[in-house]
Amino acid sequence: MKKQTIMSKESMEKENTSGSYQKLGNNPSLTRNPAWGSLKLDPLPIYRDEERHQYCWEPTGEWLAYSTTRVTGSDKTPEQMANIERYRHIWEPRGVHVHYCLEQFLLGDEQPNPKEYKDWVDPLLSNPFWNNFETWAVEYMIADLNKSVGGQFDVLGYDHNEGKLLLIDLKTQSKSNKKTYNTDAQLGSYVEALADHHKIVVDACKTIWSRPNKCIIGEDQDPLTCRLAWHESWEKFDSQQNPF
Repeated sequence: MKKQTIMSKESMEKENTSGSYQKLGNNPSLTRNPAWGSLKLDPLPIYRDEERHQYCWEPTGEWLAYSTTRVTGSDKTPEQMANIERYRHIWEPRGVHVHYCLEQFLLGDEQPNPKEYKDWVDPLLSNPFWNNFETWAVEYMIADLNKSVGGQFDVLGYDHNEGKLLLIDLKTQSKSNKKTYNTDAQLGSYVEALADHHKIVVDACKTIWSRPNKCIIGEDQDPLTCRLAWHESWEKFDSQQNPF
């Protein structure tokens, strides 16, 4: 993995205290875009209230009405949603910690503590995919202000082996033989927001599937296809919110 010159979290915090959006007070439920996780992108003035899982665009004080995952998940049946909630206590902490380990790894910690998720973390971090990967941003909060949608993508970076700028989504799954599923719409939301806020056009999107004792690097997903999938998902969701 290509090494990054990374400032410490503490020094980055000190350097950014002059920005008004960095001053969120002492509410422990508020999470902002960490400057130390935005190596080549300026962090946007957005934060998330973890308790209500809602994003706020600080320049205007607007609480964004929706999240990307809410929009893209709106086509699930009541039975599917019930099943997701039934196992939330299993998949949610696993997903949070595996994402955290990948974030720390890409920021320079080659051996983050996997805790009880070693079977997921080890194959993910040891995959040769990362050997010549240059991290641009990790766990980066972003927004579509026209739609009042907030979200957070996992990884943006340059694959020097392929010569491509990649937008990556990480998914964890409970079994090594689980089937993949379509992630185009979710990635399309981030593709569009990146172009809007930073004028960045990615070469490809990609989904990485972290499973026990197995890591699958997905095939390239066309950014235009992802954007079209996001538009389709949004139109369907919006029609449900505003049927008339």
